[in-house]
Amino acid sequence: MLRIVIVLLLVFVFALGASLGYFNAEHVTFHYVFGTVDVSIAVLVIVSFIAAALLTLLLCGLRMLGLHRDIRRLRKQLRDAETELKNLRNLPLAMDR
Repeated sequence: MLRIVIVLLLVFVFALGASLGYFNAEHVTFHYVFGTVDVSIAVLVIVSFIAAALLTLLLCGLRMLGLHRDIRRLRKQLRDAETELKNLRNLPLAMDR
C-alpha cells in the first residue's frame, strides 16, 4: 500500500514537472556573477532546485557529522560512568564500630 502511494506521488511530481516545462518554454536571460545566459524558465527552476537540494544536503551532512561526534563523546562518558559505578559496587563496605 505504501509503495503504491509513493509511486503515485512520484508520478504526480513528474507530471507536474513535465507540465511546468511544457507551459514555461519561453527563454529568459539569467544574469549571474560571471556573465549572462539565455535559458528556458523550466531549466532555470530545475537547476535552482538541484542547487538548493545539494546545499541542503551539504549543510545537513555537516550537522549530522557534528551530532555523531557528540554521540561518540557521550557514549564514552556513559561507558566511563558505568565502569566507575561497577568499581564502586565492588568495593568492600567499611564498618566503623
